[in-house]
Amino acid sequence: MTAASLGILGVGHLATYTIKGLRKSGDQRLVTLSPRNAKTAKMLAEACDCTIAKTNQTVVDNSDIILLSVRPDSLDTLLAELSIKPGQLIISVIAGVSLQHLRQHPALKQATLVRALPSASAEICAGPVPLYPANPVAEALFSCIGKAVVLESEELFDTALAHACLHGWSYFLVQELIDWSVNQGMDKETAKTMVAHSISSAIAFGESRPELNYDEIGQSIATPGTYTRKGINHIRDNGGIQSWVEAMDKTGRL
Repeated sequence: MTAASLGILGVGHLATYTIKGLRKSGDQRLVTLSPRNAKTAKMLAEACDCTIAKTNQTVVDNSDIILLSVRPDSLDTLLAELSIKPGQLIISVIAGVSLQHLRQHPALKQATLVRALPSASAEICAGPVPLYPANPVAEALFSCIGKAVVLESEELFDTALAHACLHGWSYFLVQELIDWSVNQGMDKETAKTMVAHSISSAIAFGESRPELNYDEIGQSIATPGTYTRKGINHIRDNGGIQSWVEAMDKTGRL
């Protein structure tokens, strides 16, 4: 069975992660790119065996699925020039743009609409990809590049936006800890290995014990009098953990 063809409107970072992840997974479906952002489109065409269309309408006409990944301020102009086929699957990866807002556009009134939000790690076929509403074709597509997670409501999808941000924030935390290690005299590669594997191994161990909450594992390690307990107490007393929770809350309410 031939996989549904994919058209990309807005060839930016999210589209790049998605296409590279698809090809890494072995997915060889037809991918057609919009002609704007010519430099990125050319790179993907050459590296990932994609076709560059002459117009945005050609992308729509040649594709079963459309990935809508333009900036919010470009959305109205883009949709005004398009004719979407009735029932065509349109997957929006535009953060902060609701299904209600999308349905206000005449071009999308008869389309099948889904929201999704892959992260950078989709490029290596890792990480969650939140989806709403449930759609088997969209779920199959994103299952190629990570863990497709179907949310029960659009409100929960907007909550998942904070998790997507968490993914991005994590790089800054890891780098701060690497820099601290280097400042203590450790060489950069050793510091990178120690920090990255300390965190990734904690997640792996937590996932291996599904009967336990993560804090239960933490409490079993951070027992009274240990360096781990002293450290986590310092982090909590100085708002370290709470600031992450507050950032998630603020992002989820944007």
